[in-house]
Amino acid sequence: MFYGTVVWDPWLIVAQIGCIQCLYYLTLGIFLEILVGSRVSRMSLVYFFDYATVTASTVSGWCVIASFLLSSLAG
Repeated sequence: MFYGTVVWDPWLIVAQIGCIQCLYYLTLGIFLEILVGSRVSRMSLVYFFDYATVTASTVSGWCVIASFLLSSLAG
């Protein structure tokens, strides 16, 4: 119905989901590098996955929040 005459292909759907996830984390990494990378001495995966870095009490926390919002808008 949604795919026209193409048959149901679950591997294509899984590949598309994987590509969207990769693009999201790529844009998040770019925004984090631009906004947070200038404020911290060393970037790490903590800024990607740790909820404690998403805080409104520090400037770096606001940059992390802005990075997540910008990457979601880019997606």
